[in-house]
Amino acid sequence: MNPDRRTFLRTLGAGSIAGLAGCSALSGGDGTTTPGGDGEPTDSEETPTATPEPDGTDTETDTDGGGGGGGEGPTIVTMEAGGADIWNATDLGHIYYAEVSGDFDARVQVSSLENTNPHAKAGLMARAALDPTSRNVMVRKRPGFGISPQWRPQDGSSTTSTTSEQGAPLSRIEGGVMDDANWQRLQRVGDTIRAFGSEDGENWRLMVELTADQIELPDTVVLGLAATSHDNAAATTAKFRNLSGVEPTDNQDLGAPIVGGSVSVAQAAVVSDLGADTSPTGATLQGTLESMGGADSVDVRFEYREATADEWSESGSTTLSEPGEFGVDVSELTPRRYYRFRAIATAGGTDFSTVNQLFSTPSGSDGGAGEGPASSSNFDPSDGFADFASWVDDDTPLVIVDEPTREALAAATSIPGPRVVVFETSGTIDLGAEDLNVRNDQCWIAGQTAPSPGVTLIRGGVWLYGNDCVVQHIRVRPGTAGMERGDGWQPDAIEAADDTSGNVIDHCTGTWSIDENINVGYDTSDSTISNCLIAEPLNDATHTKGEHGYNSIIGDRAKNVTAVGNVYALGTDRNPRLKQGTETAIVNNYLHHYSDGMWADPETRHAIVGNVFEDPQTDQPNVFGEGEVYAEDNVQAGDGDVPMVGEGIAQLDSEPLWPEALTAVASSDVPSHNLENAGARPADRTEHDERIVANVRNGEGGVIDHQDDVGGYPELAENTHSLDVPTTGLKTWLREQAVAVEP
Repeated sequence: MNPDRRTFLRTLGAGSIAGLAGCSALSGGDGTTTPGGDGEPTDSEETPTATPEPDGTDTETDTDGGGGGGGEGPTIVTMEAGGADIWNATDLGHIYYAEVSGDFDARVQVSSLENTNPHAKAGLMARAALDPTSRNVMVRKRPGFGISPQWRPQDGSSTTSTTSEQGAPLSRIEGGVMDDANWQRLQRVGDTIRAFGSEDGENWRLMVELTADQIELPDTVVLGLAATSHDNAAATTAKFRNLSGVEPTDNQDLGAPIVGGSVSVAQAAVVSDLGADTSPTGATLQGTLESMGGADSVDVRFEYREATADEWSESGSTTLSEPGEFGVDVSELTPRRYYRFRAIATAGGTDFSTVNQLFSTPSGSDGGAGEGPASSSNFDPSDGFADFASWVDDDTPLVIVDEPTREALAAATSIPGPRVVVFETSGTIDLGAEDLNVRNDQCWIAGQTAPSPGVTLIRGGVWLYGNDCVVQHIRVRPGTAGMERGDGWQPDAIEAADDTSGNVIDHCTGTWSIDENINVGYDTSDSTISNCLIAEPLNDATHTKGEHGYNSIIGDRAKNVTAVGNVYALGTDRNPRLKQGTETAIVNNYLHHYSDGMWADPETRHAIVGNVFEDPQTDQPNVFGEGEVYAEDNVQAGDGDVPMVGEGIAQLDSEPLWPEALTAVASSDVPSHNLENAGARPADRTEHDERIVANVRNGEGGVIDHQDDVGGYPELAENTHSLDVPTTGLKTWLREQAVAVEP
């Protein structure tokens, strides 16, 4: 790739970037709701990507006629909104509203929405009341997506949408979403609510029509604009223009979000079409001044910072006497990094800021490097069905984690673009009794880059909601996190979430889960779990079902799943559970001290080859259930004496599926090989991993109920180093770093 290139704006909001009074820095937080929030399994039917490539833009020229020609400028409604979500049975966000009786017809253009999370949302809303559990209808815009309606049919009931299973049959548009629209319309005629979308504010498409059978609103409703950041720790900025059909007079938070919201209204100088013409160490930041905001001249400048930094730098400024394009040079940038930037327009003594945007600097590489060394294990992460990080090239930005905190890791993983997360610190990262949700595609979390003893995450799990992600050489130990049964604390250690594809979990340790340790979700495809240490799920801990010492589950209809070279140990069930409709290759795994082995549900197909089963605790066959299985070279080690394949299994004569690059080893080699190679940084194991491996090797240990049964949460040394990453050969370097912590 040419080191000097035009890098257009990776758009984080919709439409043109309209300025507004006051500036707002974009927090790098991740989504902090637990699974089940908007965009997770209950609302997972829509599939547009939230991570467009750096060399493109979906920014459109603003269609508002009120801001051109240097006039007064359009009226911009600016909303700051926090909150975990507007979804499920209760809402956390902000609303700007009026009470309206009878019929209404409200319209607005969502000019921009800051991407605090791909499932942040903003748009028109009608509610029965301001109570956070109130029934309501919303036309939502989300960063990187189009617009779609959602509604809560009854007070306190679950919310649905045209992109979720329950609401999709009511959708009047294919897929339930208008990808290129940023105009919204919400109309009531009698007892019927209609939601429309438009690309230009003139030609409207009906998205859904809801009668009293779906939702019944009172005659007098709360009508206006609402937004949520989908991030407990940060506020998003939503900007609206061309609001008609309602004249809001009040604003307040919905529920009690940790970060409160606000609203301001101003006639603004408008800047749009942000872009960056980049080199490895500099950039020309560009934009278009659309409106003068009533001033004779406007001073424009940029603020910019590395994506995970706290402090902004400021460019020089230029003065414009009429609308038009402008550019400002900045220098002393770091190659292969993401930068956030925003334009500041000063008109009449008032600053108007755009929403933060993102650009990346190239590496300056001339290319030519190869893939790098294969894993020290017999099983490379590229051996499964997943296409292993083919998106990584020498210009893929690095995001550095330099302190072992949830905030630093969340800021790095949440960037909406291809990124490699590297570590200049070791230590224990306390997730604070919340999961870390990786929302955007193409994220490689490279734990091998940390100094010894590496990184361990505690009191939470890692969920991969993006596609084509890689997690390598990290340990995740959720534990009870101070919770009791009934508190809703049921984390997994690592999960490739529902409806994802191409994710790789390699050389990771997952222990002390409440639900399962390392999973592949429902309706996934091309997933790989390789060389992982999957052990010691907590049995009688905080799960609502009681005893639940389960290691791994492959969710319904997951296709092309590879589980190879793993150790499943010291649990009871699901080693792994292969749920209905799954198709998997389960190869050369080592199961030790288990009640139930591999459980194949009906309508499943599997190649189960070269696995070793040791120390069963029941008479259950090692492979049981009702699926179709090709079984070869699976052996019972030690004193165990149970059937290898149960009577309900239909045995096949050949593999129903097999990854092209995978070569199985003889089952006799599996125990020693896997105990040497499985888990995070097997050449640099921590005390807990050493203990688990020794227990498996020596036939000791067993099922536990609490992390304190085996010594409790670790406190790893916080060592630091500076990474020296070559300009050419990023993927080779990452593989070399991995091999350095493998035997």
